[in-house]
Amino acid sequence: MGSNKKWLIGTLIAVIIAGVTLAVVVSYLFANNVEFKSLFASSESSGSAFGAAGAAEEASLEERVEFTGKVSMWIFIFITLLQMVAFWVGYAVVSTIRYSDEPVKLKLRNLDNAEVFFDVPLYFGLFGTVSAFLVMTFSPQSSRLIAYSSTLIGILFSLVLRLTLQYPLRKKLVRLDTLGLEEVPEEDSGLLDDGNGNEDVK
Repeated sequence: MGSNKKWLIGTLIAVIIAGVTLAVVVSYLFANNVEFKSLFASSESSGSAFGAAGAAEEASLEERVEFTGKVSMWIFIFITLLQMVAFWVGYAVVSTIRYSDEPVKLKLRNLDNAEVFFDVPLYFGLFGTVSAFLVMTFSPQSSRLIAYSSTLIGILFSLVLRLTLQYPLRKKLVRLDTLGLEEVPEEDSGLLDDGNGNEDVK
């Protein structure tokens, strides 16, 4: 369990670094790249929302476009960070079940109870889609970007959790349960105990 906890802490630190990097990179590109900024702040879409701006209102319109773009950008960053955290939580839950000293049957039940964690990225993706409607009036382009990207990221994260973590562990536990074997934690031994004091190689 010691090395597993260290690994979880290491992956959490990696997620935090990735999240900070994402926020810094997106903020930098928004401030310095016109094409990237236009994904979130479109003067054309804002013009359709506020009406045609005269020369005297041009500065005010630009400020609104800038503000709307920043709001859209931070919504995008926030939803993405939520999904990254949800992915790590799902990974941590599965890892804790995998390396616990509990009987195989209890591990299977715990894995069933952890089912909700594999769908949390999808729920956050849906939350991002709903949040996109908040900026749709001011920037339809950025709202579509938020909605599509949050849904796509949620689907990918959920698939990764299920296909690379949940399914292999469930398959292994079902096999052990069917054979009536008990698992020795992987950190401590490369052997399986059949419950009668006999050990078999995994």
